[in-house]
Amino acid sequence: MPRRVLAAWRRIPESARGYLVAILSVAAATVAVFLQRDFLSRSMFILFAAPVAMAAWYAGRGPAFVAIAGGVLAADLIFLDSRNFVVPSDPRDIVAISVFISVGFIIVQLNGLIREARADAERYAAQMEEQALELEVQTAELEQQMHEAQALSEELGEAHRALEQSAGEQLAEAQTLARLGSWEWDIARNRVTWSDEMFRLFGLEPGSTEIDFERYQSLLHPDDRATSTEVVQGAIERRGDFAFDHRVIRPDGSERIFHARGRVITGSDGIPVRMLGTGQDVTESRRAEAALRSAAEYAARQATTEAAARHINRVFSQAPVVIAVLRGPEHEFELVNQRAAEVIGGGELLGKKIRVALPHIAAQGFADLLDSVYKTGEPFIGREVHARFTEEPEDSSRYFNFVFQPLMEDEKPYGVLVVATEVSDLVEARLAAEQAQRDAVAASMAKSDFLARMSHELRTPLSAIIGYGELLSDGITGPVNDEQKRQLTRIRWSANHLLSIIDEILTLARTEAGKERVEIQDVDVSQLMESVASMAEPLAAAKGLAFYLDVPGDGVMMRTDAMKVRQVLLNLISNAVKYTDHGAVRLSTEAVEGHVHFSIDDTGIGVSPEHLERIFEPFWQVEQTTTRRAGGTGLGLAVTKQFVDLLGGTISVNSELGRGSSFKVLLPGS
Repeated sequence: MPRRVLAAWRRIPESARGYLVAILSVAAATVAVFLQRDFLSRSMFILFAAPVAMAAWYAGRGPAFVAIAGGVLAADLIFLDSRNFVVPSDPRDIVAISVFISVGFIIVQLNGLIREARADAERYAAQMEEQALELEVQTAELEQQMHEAQALSEELGEAHRALEQSAGEQLAEAQTLARLGSWEWDIARNRVTWSDEMFRLFGLEPGSTEIDFERYQSLLHPDDRATSTEVVQGAIERRGDFAFDHRVIRPDGSERIFHARGRVITGSDGIPVRMLGTGQDVTESRRAEAALRSAAEYAARQATTEAAARHINRVFSQAPVVIAVLRGPEHEFELVNQRAAEVIGGGELLGKKIRVALPHIAAQGFADLLDSVYKTGEPFIGREVHARFTEEPEDSSRYFNFVFQPLMEDEKPYGVLVVATEVSDLVEARLAAEQAQRDAVAASMAKSDFLARMSHELRTPLSAIIGYGELLSDGITGPVNDEQKRQLTRIRWSANHLLSIIDEILTLARTEAGKERVEIQDVDVSQLMESVASMAEPLAAAKGLAFYLDVPGDGVMMRTDAMKVRQVLLNLISNAVKYTDHGAVRLSTEAVEGHVHFSIDDTGIGVSPEHLERIFEPFWQVEQTTTRRAGGTGLGLAVTKQFVDLLGGTISVNSELGRGSSFKVLLPGS
């Protein structure tokens, strides 16, 4: 039976059900009042207020007004003493009816407000749910973009390393072919870095010994050491380039002649910080030139004798360089050796003037140089001069080192001796090496530019997500319950983590592009370490690790960039905490001979020996899998190494697998 009644009730339209509830509740109140009529007087209106509240809550204002009207009619017609319809005779009844109607209207109004508040709350809840879904979608999209960017960065890194390796191999091959080595001198630390070919040119095994300026000087001929020091110091003082020849004594006792070139590199304050250069073994070329000059001088002194003529002929026939004697102001070919005939070509040259026999050479300015040497009696020396002998530039274009030496008789020039050594292979090898180096630098700049641009593009949406998350968490857009706050906190934490990764990429890109600046100031080492410890202790405590700090005595000062030193130490401590599951992390320091030594030791998993050489490379981690237990991009140690280099220091690591690691940072003191 109740089920049938309930089914019949549900078939009634909702609006009609509201009015039916109002009528039935008024009727029920009337019966209740009637049964209690002996005990109730005007207080019966309290019972009629119940139908009003029920109708207002269940069906709204219309049925509630019907309940009010029904209550008034029932009270007036049945219980009150009325002479006329709805016009009580007793003023107290009029007051009771007025109070009942007022209370009824208040009940209706309050129920209306409650219904509206409930509807608003349901609507706000729906909006919050939609916003939470949108945030989840945006977070998923951002994580996907970050994964794609990291994968692309790793691919670019691999391509960059492959290009660097290829460029390095090409550079080494070119240096070997040209017998040309390269070097770099860190002036402040007095550390010289040689290429492998530079070691071989000096008769040493590559990497067999450490090189500084004093060690380099010890390898020179004793008579050339003062000249070398004077040339180098002069270049440093004028911040310019230099080039000079010097002799080298190899370990086996042999003597070689080197042509050294260098360039001074200054810092942002104009103070020289580095010197770059090359060293080329030119022994054969210089000895040939010397021999030819000696032969020419001897031939000039013995020009009238047959012995001198035979000697010159022998020198001409055996010399591996171009030799020619041009007589008179018109530079007529008087003597030409076999090598000159092979290089110049064009048939018979003897008896012909240079402007007639070699018009292309004359048009390139060589005839004018010969005129100047003949008129002034001063020799002219040219290095790596480009020359073209015919109209076919691909077949006849070559590079030469040459000497135009005036031939004197009675203190007057009668001709010009031409000695030229072809260095086309050496020049092409050097140009190829320079191009390979430019390609490597361009690739590195392209990688840094890509990282900077990609990181900048990711920061904008990420900052928006952090901002909107904070607005939602603070309740700006509406009430947020505890569970929603926890989810928003997780979103904000993840976004801040991604932002820190992007900042690492930006820092690496700025450093590689040479845009990172150093702010040198006086720094109290004890205060610096205390500030680092205040940030490091919570990191260790979060993993249940002990943190120990060994602070030096008061008064230890250093001139450096405090912010970068702090970042270096925090990066190393964070790395130690990340790979340590139990035990402790220790930060200690000491001042030794004008330097400050920092040590960060841990009891973590350690690093195997084969990986120690790569831990400072960008985007490289020991656990090279997508499921590795420790997060991060592998940029922390790379950025740390770059900062230490900027500060003029060194960083090293000792580690034993399963026993822990120890990082040492050495920085200049005051």
